[in-house]
This record gives sequence, C-alpha cells and structure tokens, in this order.
Amino acid sequence: MRHDRPEAFELRKQGKTYREIEKLLGVSRSTLCEWFRNEEWSKHIKKTNTKKHIKISTAHLKKLNEGRRLMLEKKYKEVEEEAEKEFELYKNEGLFHAGLMLYVGEGGKTEKNNMRLANVDFNVHKTFITFCEKYLNFPRKNLKFALLTYPDLDTEVCISKWSEELEITRNQFYKVQVISGREKIKRLHFGVGTIIILNTCARKKLFKWTDLAFKSYEIW
Repeated sequence: MRHDRPEAFELRKQGKTYREIEKLLGVSRSTLCEWFRNEEWSKHIKKTNTKKHIKISTAHLKKLNEGRRLMLEKKYKEVEEEAEKEFELYKNEGLFHAGLMLYVGEGGKTEKNNMRLANVDFNVHKTFITFCEKYLNFPRKNLKFALLTYPDLDTEVCISKWSEELEITRNQFYKVQVISGREKIKRLHFGVGTIIILNTCARKKLFKWTDLAFKSYEIW
C-alpha cells in the first residue's frame, strides 16, 4: 500500500476533486479512480462536485456574456458617434446619398449582423460596392455574393458574368440557388445577385447615416 493512500482518502472525504488531490499529493487520476471506484461515499462527492462545477461554470459564463454585452454596447455607441461626425463630412457627396438610398430601396432590413442588397442590375451593385469601399472602408475582396438563377440559365455563365462585372472572385460566391418559377422561361439573363456584407458595425453606421439623411432632407 502506498503511504499516501490514507491521506488521499482523507482529502477525498473533505470533498476534494481528483484533480485537486493529484496536485496536492502527486497521485495520478488513474490511481485515484482505482482507489475510489467502489466507494459509495466517493460517488456522492463526485455528484456534489459536478453540481458545484456546473453552478460555477454557469455563473462564469453569465458574467462573461454580460461583460461582452457591455463591451459591444460601448463599441456600437462609439460607432454611431463616429457616424454622426462622418455624416457632416460626406453629406454633400452624391455617391454617399446614392449608396444610402440604394440600400433603403433594395437592402435587407431584418438582419442584425449583416447587410444584404439584392438586384438584377450590375450598375446597382457596382455603385453600392463603391459606396462601401469609400465610406465604410469595407474592401471589395471581403464581401460575399449570393446568386439566384432559373433552370433555363447556365449557372456557370451567370457566375462568370457577375464575377467579371463586379470584379469579385468565385471564392466570394456564398451560394448559388436555382429555383423554378411559374413561367417556364425567365427574362433575366444572369439571375438575381445579392451582396452580403458580414459586418455589424458597418450595418449600424449605414443605418445611422440613413436616419440622419432623411432628417436632413426636410421633406416631412
């Protein structure tokens, strides 16, 4: 019998975990498992320690989430404050207002963490991409692109055309979906393209600019 076995039993009865006993005595967890395997009181301690660990982990996770929430709130507030200052710099530029109004008309409104703009016109996409590059400092190479086509369209031809027109790579295509409508033949030559920008701060800044723009138009 090892001389430290009685001490290990005493520590276990005090509610120590295998990890704690291993650290205190240098006895491996495999050995401890063997010693306590048939001890009912040790099994009870294991259950108690497990519940305690879950409670501590839950509290720790809650604290981390709260800290993250406060950090994001602070960050988003700073983004909106920055947007107000930038609006004063950009408010007389045509491209700036064009980008905002394109998103008002064609952009997604329900997404929380990204921006989506869908249209069949290459020029609409080009304008919005240029807007994002210049005012949101969002590189063209970082955007994602989704494509909706129909059975009578050649998917590869559509991908190549959009890639060429918008100067994006095939790796940026998020997904391609082929759907069947009521009509057998669609009039769209290259499907419907959707720009996807995964950036919450950019989205918040754009929406803040939009609010400020409408207030500045004084049309109500």
